[in-house]
Amino acid sequence: MISAALPPEETRRLEELLRYEVLDTDDEQAFDELTQLASVICGTSISLISLIDRDRQWFKSRVGLDAQETPRDIAFCSHAILQDQIFEVPDASKDDRFADNPLVTGAPDIRFYAGAPLISKNGLAIGTLCVIDVEPKQLDKTQQLALDTLAKQVISQLELRLHNRYLLRMHKNQQQLFAVISHDLRSPFNGILGLSRILKKKAGELSPQHLAQMADGVLESSLKVYQLLDELLQWSCSQLGAVQVELKVTPLDPLIIETLEWMKDGFVLKNIHITYEQNEKSVAMADANLTKTIIRNLLANAIKYTPPHGSVHIESQNIDGAVRLMIANTGEGIPADIRNELFSEYITSRQGTQGEAGYGLGLNLCSDFARKQNGYLSIDDDYIEGAKLILNLPSAD
Repeated sequence: MISAALPPEETRRLEELLRYEVLDTDDEQAFDELTQLASVICGTSISLISLIDRDRQWFKSRVGLDAQETPRDIAFCSHAILQDQIFEVPDASKDDRFADNPLVTGAPDIRFYAGAPLISKNGLAIGTLCVIDVEPKQLDKTQQLALDTLAKQVISQLELRLHNRYLLRMHKNQQQLFAVISHDLRSPFNGILGLSRILKKKAGELSPQHLAQMADGVLESSLKVYQLLDELLQWSCSQLGAVQVELKVTPLDPLIIETLEWMKDGFVLKNIHITYEQNEKSVAMADANLTKTIIRNLLANAIKYTPPHGSVHIESQNIDGAVRLMIANTGEGIPADIRNELFSEYITSRQGTQGEAGYGLGLNLCSDFARKQNGYLSIDDDYIEGAKLILNLPSAD
């Protein structure tokens, strides 16, 4: 048996396959109809839509076969994706590449195989539409044309499916955006307006202590409005694909110091003690603006969920070619039921320790921005004094 070589652009090909968001999904009628038609036209007992993953071929649709996937190294389709046109094996038992293949010597006892590569709109073969039979045979020109045409229809269905999923996400995001604007943005604005009216009417009657308390209230509400507006702007740009990423050598210390200075009022309002261990060796290959946005959001979360007179600790480490920026805060920590989805899905944000409203955008946005820089966010599950979130970025070294 001779296993197929890897395609020249294997990394890009796998990225293209993942872009379709189709692996390990349920059967769908639109694809099943295409495999059934291919089987009828080509007169074969088996027809498959096979997608070639890193170590397996997975079947989005199948006729005449019960298996959902097989190892990639024995897949006929691994050979087919190396071709620009239909790959045909008239009799596998007499072909040196396949004669001792387990799929030939055992079930499903392949003799005939023909696979039309599924070429994406970016010119990368992600799999095949293939027909298989237990008897040797050969397709005529009409059958070859039909198989090739049906393969193009599979790609069209994948593109349509992806577009529909994108529209559904956009609709969900639109609803989320309107909910944030109508609820979370209105609440702090009302606080600012209410306190401002009182100050205007009764400023001369209020004691210096009351004036200071009301000024703190206005400042706190203003910070919430600014944070939310900033998140909405960044999130909207990300959704519209308008975020430009410029990766370059970026020391983290200046970004952290600048952000801490800008956010110092938030710490003062809750009497939060903050410690920061500077590390001049923490230099990442990153985008400074995106990284600063992530740091700002992580610190805003830390302030929100740290009780009054609590503490926030910041430090960074260089480990195995990566820079890890850790922001830990005292408090109750992150509930176990939302940890797994914290960075990947929109979740309803909990109120802070002083009833601060949640926007539900920050960590999802941060996770997206980290991925755009070839990094990721994680949680330290062993930290028991509250919560510790970690930004992982590639080291500039």
